[in-house]
Amino acid sequence: MKPDLFILLFFYITSLLSILGYGLIFQKLIKTPKNLICIGYTGLFGVFFLIIISYVTNVFLPHNLLHNSVIFLIGLIVFFYFLLNNFFLKQDIKLFPIIFLCLFMSFIIFKAHDDFPYYHFPYTYYLTENSFYIGIGSFNHGFRTPSSIFYLNSLFYLPVIKYNLFHIGSLAIFGFSLYLFITKILNLLKYEDIDYLYYFNLLSLVFILVFFYRLAEHGTDRSAMILILIIISELLRIFNKVKISDYDVSILAILFVLTISLKAFYFLYLLFLLPFLFFIFSKFNSLKIIKILTRNKSLYFSIILLFFVLLNNFFNSGCLVYPVLKSCFTSFEWSIQSNEISRMLLHYENWSKAGSTPNSTVANPENYVKNFNWVSNWFNTYFLSKILDFILGLLFMFFIFVIVFYSKIKKKQKIPFNAYFLYLVVISLIIEWFINHPALRYGGYSLFALSFILPFSKYLSSNNLKLKIIRKKTFLILLIAFSVFIFRNIDRLNKENNKYKFNVLNSPYYELKNAHFRIDNKFDKLINDYEKCLENEKYCNSKKYTIKKKFGKYIFIRNK
Repeated sequence: MKPDLFILLFFYITSLLSILGYGLIFQKLIKTPKNLICIGYTGLFGVFFLIIISYVTNVFLPHNLLHNSVIFLIGLIVFFYFLLNNFFLKQDIKLFPIIFLCLFMSFIIFKAHDDFPYYHFPYTYYLTENSFYIGIGSFNHGFRTPSSIFYLNSLFYLPVIKYNLFHIGSLAIFGFSLYLFITKILNLLKYEDIDYLYYFNLLSLVFILVFFYRLAEHGTDRSAMILILIIISELLRIFNKVKISDYDVSILAILFVLTISLKAFYFLYLLFLLPFLFFIFSKFNSLKIIKILTRNKSLYFSIILLFFVLLNNFFNSGCLVYPVLKSCFTSFEWSIQSNEISRMLLHYENWSKAGSTPNSTVANPENYVKNFNWVSNWFNTYFLSKILDFILGLLFMFFIFVIVFYSKIKKKQKIPFNAYFLYLVVISLIIEWFINHPALRYGGYSLFALSFILPFSKYLSSNNLKLKIIRKKTFLILLIAFSVFIFRNIDRLNKENNKYKFNVLNSPYYELKNAHFRIDNKFDKLINDYEKCLENEKYCNSKKYTIKKKFGKYIFIRNK
């Protein structure tokens, strides 16, 4: 057996520990009370802080082996310093090897996400080789909508393992989110009164494990949808409180901006702040709210990340949020032109409404997407094959919960008004989703899950069960969920072995081909030609691109 599997496992574990180290640094910066620190949030805060570091440093430096090794080692040193000083709760730290060793089998993949060779890997690799080019959106449609997860992944281009950790970001968000839900569940099991929030967390945890078990399918979408579930959990927790704390504001600010940075589409989900704003304005006067917000350090870090995300989008394509035409500035040399933006917007809408599939494309997309002309075809092509299967899977999961937690004796549950307001926002977003982009990957998974989980949480909380019985039943549910996760990944690995001859004992790395490096090779060739052109005009013959250099930065301008 080759040592590659052990090498991958070593860097897998140490990378996660390094992320935790940066989470600890960040929590020190924002002065998080020690009693509120848990590994789940420490990990997510580490992801958030590293993404900011990545955006800032890439303006000046490529994320090469030297740069990343320094970043990596600082995180590891900080983690072990806090560990040796007994900073973590014993229960919290014991869960780490249990959870992440279980998740390791999902980290071993051969066939990655369909967009991985198209733009996920090329963009991440570009960050390791170069620092901040302008106008790269013209080389690839995906480069116009980069995700912050690429910036996180680029920091794990490390010696020995090289670029075989470019999916660590999805695993980190997945794993630390699971960790957080488990911690929430264990904490709530300490109290006699088990309410709807407990069942919401348990249902969310099981949903993520069962439906998002394939890391290769996460892309940039599912990480954001997992964070949406955490946001709703936090909002429900806050609605049960008498007053809001500085840490509550920190959590919401970080989670919302982190979600938006993963996919700008989730700007729309700021609507979830409406019930929160209604809640705080009913508790505090305006002056008090301003005081809470202005002194919150996490809010400023969130603004910094949002600024860099929008700035990066602008220098890639000329748009703050591509392909929203109103956010685009088409007068700059490197900007994508308005006719192409409109064409791509139509393409995305047509695709999400099943007008364009691998097997067929409608003749007139402009007419197809208008006035619900698309509904019949979408229903037959997409709803009956994918959405219906997903809904049936959800209903089966809830059926198991109803059987396990059933009780003849019922109790009344008082639900805060803002929880109903939150559900109204979910329904509103489902309507918007259906009208504009009815594909599960465009927020559909989380919205449908929430539309079921919220009412089922209320129903399950009405069962009058003793705490001891609830604990036993919870253990049973978690055992079933983790077993499903493990067996489905074992089955996946077996299928990849049969189809691709993927033997994890010989080489556990995902598939890489020359196509993964094609765009960076194109950058190198164009820059090389540009440098030659400065010396001899006979090399100035690029028909597609003009290159300029200002303030030490290359600008790629597509010729009209």
